[in-house]
Amino acid sequence: MKFSSTKKFWTLLFIAVLFVAACHKSDDTEEYMEGNMTYTLPLYSLAGRSYTLTAGGVTTPSSGVTYKWYSSMMDDTVKGTAGVQCTVVIPDSLALYSVTEAASATGYYGTTSTMYCNSIVPYIGHSLTGVSEPTDSIQDPRDRQYYYITTAGNLDWFAENLNYQGSGSGYANADDAGYVFGRLYNWNDATGKVSGTGLGGGPQGACPPGWTVPTNEDWEDLAKTLKGSPVSFLDNWTGLGQMLMVNAKFNGTKFWPYSALVTMQNKFGWNALATGTCSNNYHYFTGLNTYAYFWSSTQMDSDNAYYRYIYYNLPNFPFNYATKDDMGASVRCVRKH
Repeated sequence: MKFSSTKKFWTLLFIAVLFVAACHKSDDTEEYMEGNMTYTLPLYSLAGRSYTLTAGGVTTPSSGVTYKWYSSMMDDTVKGTAGVQCTVVIPDSLALYSVTEAASATGYYGTTSTMYCNSIVPYIGHSLTGVSEPTDSIQDPRDRQYYYITTAGNLDWFAENLNYQGSGSGYANADDAGYVFGRLYNWNDATGKVSGTGLGGGPQGACPPGWTVPTNEDWEDLAKTLKGSPVSFLDNWTGLGQMLMVNAKFNGTKFWPYSALVTMQNKFGWNALATGTCSNNYHYFTGLNTYAYFWSSTQMDSDNAYYRYIYYNLPNFPFNYATKDDMGASVRCVRKH
């Protein structure tokens, strides 16, 4: 998300100075390095996790390259040659942290690569603030993870997105993002490739035992409870999206941008968050802080399935459909009373 303004200014200034220094031309014979500098750091991580980063990626020159590490997570700069490792520990102070790898070699322009990591403390009131905290919860026996639940109409609903790591992906392929955002699942992974119909008639899919992926009829039951009269699934659900949106923050930054067209009401403590989507077999992620997507377990045809979505700048809760094995959406599990 975002730095505090002061920390952001000094961090960007430091990186700018570092880049200028790395690219300084000492004479007219210097050449450009080649290759992609590579190391792995997730965009979201639980506080306290430790990561060992390995410098490398420069192919030209093939020798004589010196790497240095700079990070807002480290007290000192770690220096070494090709293949050197440095270890960073994600702080428990909620912020966006940077790690920069800098390469230099005699006769070559220097080059840098910077990656970022958001520190996560997953409990309500820490990274996630402003959401309703229902009194009821259940524990998934598969991984011992707890979920808040709420009641609307004839069904109990998860009051947060499913985070079962047996399938799907965390946002930006960061598993720890699921502890706040929930995971994204394509329809096949969400449902186990089983289409559902009728109230409470969805498949278990990725949900805990006793819970199911909501059908079109389950979604209609929620809409009827919100509006006070029956609503078809194949309807735009005018004004119903804002009734489920929650004015929450992640690490101090609002999930939903301000819109004069939307009044967030968070009925039933449903806690709809703008957790985005993905495509291309969990390789492309987009829509964080802009959209919320939720699967129906009811297929449209043999290749496509229905979903509903909320856009930050509209109060509605429209439906659409997507191919079963591509788009990733959130899952809200349900059960009949």
